[in-house]
Amino acid sequence: VKNKIADGVSASWKQLTEEEYQGRVDQAKAQWKNMSKEERAALMKSAGDAVRKASVEGSKLENFVLNRLRKLDYVVQFHRKGLLMNERLEVDLFLPELKTVIEIDGPAHFLPIWGEENLARNLRSDAQKTGLLLTQGFAVIRVKHLAKHISTKHMRDISTKIEETIKQITQQFPSKDKRLIQI
Repeated sequence: VKNKIADGVSASWKQLTEEEYQGRVDQAKAQWKNMSKEERAALMKSAGDAVRKASVEGSKLENFVLNRLRKLDYVVQFHRKGLLMNERLEVDLFLPELKTVIEIDGPAHFLPIWGEENLARNLRSDAQKTGLLLTQGFAVIRVKHLAKHISTKHMRDISTKIEETIKQITQQFPSKDKRLIQI
């Protein structure tokens, strides 16, 4: 039932005309504009708190993928640190039996949401992490997640792509030049 509801909501968003979508955007902007400074500050604080919480507990998508993979009986380590010797690097999801890392990269990995300096630091860090993992023989699945609306259907679709990729890795571990897989 939940999946049918999620599919219906996703379909209704996709069926919006550009004009209808823009109307919803304008309505949200007007709502923001009509807030007091205190209400805006409280909302911004709440958003910052949510980002900090997600960095510890994982994003909604990370947890969704984690739960799906565990239901399929994969051994998955969540927010694993110390995977490489002498490195404090943390990976989102690690499948030790497959020597495979899954990184789910949200908008802050591609857009200057927190400023240009933070974006540059994220890009550098992602490239270094990927390089270190690949040179140590790991397969790395990087999920580019830029969706404006994260629905259950969207999370299922991404998880299905990850699961298909993992099945391919299970059947045959990728050659050295094909160990970086982008979704």
